[in-house]
Amino acid sequence: GGPLFLALARGCAATLLAGAIACTVAADARALTLSDAIQDLLASHRRIKAAQSDVAAADQRAKESYGGWYPQLDLNASYGYEQQLKGNETADTSMPPRKEEAKITQQLWDFGSTNSAIDVARLNAEQARVAQRGTRQSVMLEGITAYLDLIRRNRLLGFAKGSEDNIKKQTELEDARVQRGSGFSTDVLQAKQQLAGANARRIRAQGSLIQARNRYAAVFYKPAGDIEAMVRPRVPVDKLPTTLDDAIEIALKNNATLRAAQIASQVARANISKTKADKLAPTVNLVGDLVNKRDFDGTIGYNFSKSITVEGKYNFNLGFTAINTLKAAEYGLDAVESRYADSRETVTEQAKNAWQELITARANSEQLRNQSNILSEFLELARKERQLGRRSLLDVLTAETQLINASSDAASAEIDVATAAFKLLSIMGTLTLDDLK
Repeated sequence: GGPLFLALARGCAATLLAGAIACTVAADARALTLSDAIQDLLASHRRIKAAQSDVAAADQRAKESYGGWYPQLDLNASYGYEQQLKGNETADTSMPPRKEEAKITQQLWDFGSTNSAIDVARLNAEQARVAQRGTRQSVMLEGITAYLDLIRRNRLLGFAKGSEDNIKKQTELEDARVQRGSGFSTDVLQAKQQLAGANARRIRAQGSLIQARNRYAAVFYKPAGDIEAMVRPRVPVDKLPTTLDDAIEIALKNNATLRAAQIASQVARANISKTKADKLAPTVNLVGDLVNKRDFDGTIGYNFSKSITVEGKYNFNLGFTAINTLKAAEYGLDAVESRYADSRETVTEQAKNAWQELITARANSEQLRNQSNILSEFLELARKERQLGRRSLLDVLTAETQLINASSDAASAEIDVATAAFKLLSIMGTLTLDDLK
């Protein structure tokens, strides 16, 4: 059991040193790459489809906003029965009146209301596109995290099973020695105690893997399939910024949440202009009217009229509520600008934390790989000393457990580095499918 486990430990350490958790799977034709998985996800995810529909709807509303500058056609027709009792020795009338009217109204000027409405609709469409890009970034990061975590949990379960199998074999060997009279019962008890701990780690690892599978299915809308065929992608080091200041600058420029807050401020300004025009200024229209009447309004016979007029219209509430409406719009702008300033601070913090998370993950991964290598060498020496009688079985089992834990931590740290890198790209708003290849 010992040499077998030692060979396994050396193999694990060598794999970690190479930084290739699934390197042998990459060449497999069945390999499910992260790029392919995310590409399918982006084509089918419901939040992305909803964002696409939001963009399409906003585009239609933007086109609709130009309607204020197009002529308005009103058609009206009526037919019925009318009786008039006129008195004053005037003959009463009783007839079926008919009326057809066609009216065309062309707005000449509204002091900026329609143009402001067009600006608002255009900005809303742009905001919808930014939200779509943000949704795409968010869904990609969720998919990447679920994919990588599934690889991690499967890897950790493999380590836990290896530890359990090895300790179980060691326990059986010590028990056999006791049966032959050459071993110690205390060694068997120590081995069983270590085995119980290994069983518990394996159970926890199995539970974590099931949860990771559930998360994957929730994100991708389908089961994970063969985890061994999943390939950990390379970290896109060439796409990462070289300094923290660069990361913050890119995030403040490209982050979708921040850009949406900035557009909301522009929308609020356009709404103020529209409110001023609607509440404090008149509208001027050119009106063409065609009216055809027969036996209408107590007048027997046919009547046709046409007219072209310029109309000015001004509505003002004498309670001066227009002032309240304008102040409300101005307060709305103050609120939006405050939220934008807060969003800048939040995005800056996210960029700093993601940068530090990446730095920490890299350093932690390096140290854990080094620890795993040291423990592997220590275990080899401990086994030799055990054969010479200078170490107890407990020392060897403890060393084996420490090596397994260190190897598990090192494997997990490799995933942490990749996850942190993709998270930083997402916060900067620059995460693309090309980064996953």
